[in-house]
Amino acid sequence: MSSSDRGLDLARPSGGGMSRLVRGGLVALALGVLAAGCTVQPIYMTIANGPNVAADLSAISVEDVSDRVGQEVRNNLIFGFTGGGASAPPRYELTMRVTSADARLGFERDETAPAYSVTVTVAYQLKEIATGKVILRSINRGVASYDRSNQAFANQRAQIDAQNRAAQSVADDIQLRLAAALASGRSS
Repeated sequence: MSSSDRGLDLARPSGGGMSRLVRGGLVALALGVLAAGCTVQPIYMTIANGPNVAADLSAISVEDVSDRVGQEVRNNLIFGFTGGGASAPPRYELTMRVTSADARLGFERDETAPAYSVTVTVAYQLKEIATGKVILRSINRGVASYDRSNQAFANQRAQIDAQNRAAQSVADDIQLRLAAALASGRSS
């Protein structure tokens, strides 16, 4: 064997141990076994004779809410379910209770709070209309922060913008959880 061939002899163990080729084969085999047990699949993928999550989401009727932040969550959910298109005839009903709270994040020397956070909390339940079966019941939260100044209008606008961001965040989370529940066909 020439000196240039020494690095290529992978099958011959050095020092009585397992060769790199055998170790690599065992690692590849172990990874293959682990991957074979994996059932991860895209949520929105349509499977023959399986759930069509996009169609199921567009068939969710979202109940009316009375306050501005709740309406923001509701509008974001409806847009997320339908993509801005027409909704399907309702097969599911989503009921929800939306609350919003502000919290000070720090204090200046004059004891004013320069930064606040808004937490939008949504308790919700998805039911199948035909059977009354509860598909999912949960609580999600969305948080956004905003800075305050000494201008009243700017403070009000910053608070509304933070509420809208938190509402969008919680609506995205809820949509994902509902899609996962509908894809798996589970109920809670």
